[in-house]
Amino acid sequence: MSADVTFEQVVEGHDAERFWNLYLDAFEPLRTRAAARHVLYREEFDAEMADPRVTKLLVRDDQGDAVGLTTLATDLAAVPWVSPEFFAARYPEHAARGALWYIGFTLAHPGRRATRTFMDMIDALVGHLAKHRVVCAYDVSRFNDDSLRFADNLRRHLERTQDVTVETVDRQSYYATTFH
Repeated sequence: MSADVTFEQVVEGHDAERFWNLYLDAFEPLRTRAAARHVLYREEFDAEMADPRVTKLLVRDDQGDAVGLTTLATDLAAVPWVSPEFFAARYPEHAARGALWYIGFTLAHPGRRATRTFMDMIDALVGHLAKHRVVCAYDVSRFNDDSLRFADNLRRHLERTQDVTVETVDRQSYYATTFH
């Protein structure tokens, strides 16, 4: 099964509907597995798909079906939960040239995660990031880190294929206190 990876600024109409359905297939389980809300509401998803500050990496199979999606904010102001000032203070040279970017989410159809589709998308993304010499930030839920070792696997792949430095820049834990 081959896949076609494209970079698009705006996704609307039928394409937005197909990628919304893919998004739900992939992210629905996170509703109960992560304390932070990782699943966008439909209007938030549509707004992100229409926002030209967010590049969309779309992956379609041979039949044109949506099988992978990554969002990449090239303007940190497009990401409501990110502090542009935090990153600008740490990476002033990159901030000065507009090279502080943020991966909002990346996903593959649940049936395609163990195939080449996901890595084709990651390789296209990594090539794009390297070409622009950016600092690219992202977050990973504890569930995905513990069960899939996502951050470690990504770091190893990046270090094998690129000249990079990967570092944890912040961490947040959620606690619950039950009063009896």
